[in-house]
Amino acid sequence: MDFEVRKIRRAQGPRKLRREREEYFRLMQLGYTNKEACRVVGVNPRTGREWRNGRTSPNRTVAPALAPRTPRSTSTRYLREDERIHIADRLREKATIRAIAAELGRSPSTISREIRRNRTVDPRGQWHYRPYAAQSRAD
Repeated sequence: MDFEVRKIRRAQGPRKLRREREEYFRLMQLGYTNKEACRVVGVNPRTGREWRNGRTSPNRTVAPALAPRTPRSTSTRYLREDERIHIADRLREKATIRAIAAELGRSPSTISREIRRNRTVDPRGQWHYRPYAAQSRAD
């Protein structure tokens, strides 16, 4: 292996443990367990879990997960991001749910449920469909 654990650990500022983090994710992709990857890289297993899942502790700064996303499936069972964006665009154009469903080759009930699940209401009482929030929730 060409990766070596640093002998001297000093504060590194905003880039702290960047090389270790990159190596940790490389090892995880190779099939190492969290414990094995953390041992090789030289960090605590809890640090590895935080890198992979994000920090959720209420008394610490919240950090997003840094794990690479899993590849999207090509299953037609679930709506894809481009379909959700199409729904949002057509709703802004005041298209009907049946028209949107026909364009996407989906059932009108699928489109209706998607809109109902992933809309937000603003203070004026109007609702908006949020395709990116919907996709992140689905992922």
